[in-house]
Amino acid sequence: MKNKGKLCSIALASAFLVFVFLILISVAVSAAQVTKIGNGYDPAVYDNKVVWTNGVVIHLYDMTNGTDTTFSSSGASSPDIYDNILVWRDESGGTPRLAVYDIPTATKSYITQNVDQFSKPAIYGDRIVWSANDSVYLRNISTSTQTKIGNGSNPDIYDTKVVYYSYSEDPEADITIRMYDIDTKERITVNSYGDPNIPHIWGTKVIWSDVYNHQGYIAMYDTLTKKTIDVTHPLDTDPNGKEYGASTGTHIDIQGDKIVYNKAVDDYEGKPGVYVYNIPTGQSTLIYKYPEEVYTTPEIYNNTVVWGMDKNYVDSTAGNDIYLYDLAA
Repeated sequence: MKNKGKLCSIALASAFLVFVFLILISVAVSAAQVTKIGNGYDPAVYDNKVVWTNGVVIHLYDMTNGTDTTFSSSGASSPDIYDNILVWRDESGGTPRLAVYDIPTATKSYITQNVDQFSKPAIYGDRIVWSANDSVYLRNISTSTQTKIGNGSNPDIYDTKVVYYSYSEDPEADITIRMYDIDTKERITVNSYGDPNIPHIWGTKVIWSDVYNHQGYIAMYDTLTKKTIDVTHPLDTDPNGKEYGASTGTHIDIQGDKIVYNKAVDDYEGKPGVYVYNIPTGQSTLIYKYPEEVYTTPEIYNNTVVWGMDKNYVDSTAGNDIYLYDLAA
């Protein structure tokens, strides 16, 4: 009996060691999926390219060969990329303007009309959208035609649809998410309740942050089903009476069937970190954990998630790191 008990103890100990080993392997695999690719701010990703800014330098990182190409552009911020075109806000001349850069030819041009210090460009195909002085603008860079398409801010574009935050076009509501059809020039109200902001669009899905409480939560509208769902949890109380939720709306993005967001507090809803939400399954997965009160800027394209993170809030050191996470690894 003693030997049997001893054998059971050995078996349990072995099982425990295997369990620990599997955990370590899991952690190692997860860690291997995260790569620091540089220092800077505001990363954006398209296909196999990542772009970000760092002071007077624009970085263009090629994920295929791991190369980081830089070129000078002082006063640059808020970059975006589509195919071989980069756009960003540029204040190097003291006056806000938008820079348009063609990667193959290394040529740069500027958009100067109707641009202010808060303009953040978004690009899809040969079209760029941005806001300035409470108005939303659309420019076709192939034809150099530019038009005002609505009153509001924070626009995003997918194909022939533009979504933006609006507070003066819909007589039924003070604050709305609006959608503009480039072909028909029609505008519809996507959402008119709560305190919606920071809209993004991909395909038939429109997401936004409802920032009425705390850092907000994420909601999504499907233009096909005409249904709105909560992606993350609105403000609520846990079984112990403590507040949770409404902590995921500071930076969001959508592409394909995935939504990425950051969470800065540790509560009933989850740990602080970078999350990926799978639209078909309705499940969120924590892909990178960090301390509380850390804010990141996740963006996604296919299986690649990129984000910037201020190191001061992590280990009290200066600088901002750019990270890449491969969901397929």
